[in-house]
Amino acid sequence: MTLFEIENLIFNYGERRVLDIADLHIGKGCITALTGANGSGKSTLMMLLGHLLHPAGGRILFEGTDLNSGTASAMTAFRRRTGVVLQSPYLFKSTVEGNVSYPLRVCGTPKEETARLVKSALSSVGLPGFEMRRCAELSGGETQRVALARSIVMRPDLLLLDEPMANVDASSQAVMERVLLEICRDEGTTVIFTTHNLDRAYRLADEVVTVLEGTVSAGAMENVFKGAVYQAGGDWVFDTGRITIVVPEGKDGSHTASIPPESILISRKPGSTSARNVFSGRISAIQERNGSVDIRVEAGESLTSRITTQSYAGMELKLGEEITLIFKAESVKIY
Repeated sequence: MTLFEIENLIFNYGERRVLDIADLHIGKGCITALTGANGSGKSTLMMLLGHLLHPAGGRILFEGTDLNSGTASAMTAFRRRTGVVLQSPYLFKSTVEGNVSYPLRVCGTPKEETARLVKSALSSVGLPGFEMRRCAELSGGETQRVALARSIVMRPDLLLLDEPMANVDASSQAVMERVLLEICRDEGTTVIFTTHNLDRAYRLADEVVTVLEGTVSAGAMENVFKGAVYQAGGDWVFDTGRITIVVPEGKDGSHTASIPPESILISRKPGSTSARNVFSGRISAIQERNGSVDIRVEAGESLTSRITTQSYAGMELKLGEEITLIFKAESVKIY
């Protein structure tokens, strides 16, 4: 079942076109991850879904209704059904209880019921007994968890989160991941979150959507970089500022590039090759995923190669090992 339908959505910052999405459907009762590089427009898209920004054109249908052309009461009802967690959340300068209880007090929830729901929400995010803590005393991870508790205390139908785990400790990340999975599974809440972390996107989400240069595509694009394209010594190259990649013929200027991980070969002793891109680096992460293995290598930029489980077993690759990455110029996509 579809919760959001986007039709010909346009959003501008001043004269700059930020989003231009012809069509996008987001499912109800599932978890959707919005991925993309910095400046791709994923946070703007999330803010538009929450009706915290208004589009310059097109429509966002929520359960078949365009709230931007609807009544004020319909918008109020939508906001009461929606929880939002920002990357840098704002907390009132009071107690944890004062923050988490705020949505309930606005809706006139009785005091005893409010106390029970606040206690339950804090327990869910791993902060039992924090009601009387002053918010100024909280760590970054605790602050983000309090913001999450405040957003789920009303048991929303929709939960929107903008990079919620980007700057918090590993313990808080694990708690927040668990909460997102549980609230979707147990309450049927639709969860939409933005992230740079593709491992997290694949681990948590039922659907992954990539936002790239203001447009969207199903699935996650990997090895995505921003940089400049120019000619050098007869070749067209893409310069990230850290590495220079030979690319197919292109146009000068700022662009985004992506390299499919399946197109990046791994070798311990590279011989002669016609491939134009050869980089050495050390393995920083190894992750098995649905019959394949992702090998992340630090080679100026962080690059991921995807190989079969059979190849991985045969090569016996290890963390920290120095290897060589090889890929053709034609495998690099420029946007």
